[in-house]
Amino acid sequence: MKKKDKIILYPEYFDSKLTRGKGRRVPLKISVPSPTTEELALVSKRLGYDFEMDPESAYPSNWWSKQGRLLITKNDLNKNEVIKSIAKVLSKARERKKEKEREHK
Repeated sequence: MKKKDKIILYPEYFDSKLTRGKGRRVPLKISVPSPTTEELALVSKRLGYDFEMDPESAYPSNWWSKQGRLLITKNDLNKNEVIKSIAKVLSKARERKKEKEREHK
């Protein structure tokens, strides 16, 4: 179902394990393995986007895996810019998390 006032984002857009043909929308260097809808929500909140979560939804070409989706209010936002900004912040957050895990070892 199309939502004209919302930007719909699926975790598959940011998944480094997927090819572009399978749904990844960002370059490999800013994608992350197995992102979650919760991570996308945290990043969206940090970036100041107005959003709602839809945890029971599935990416259309991956309909059997209900990972959820994020619905971001458009407010003159460009979908590609939103995707890239979320991917960059998510990628940096994962890098910091890895660094912290290394420090504790």
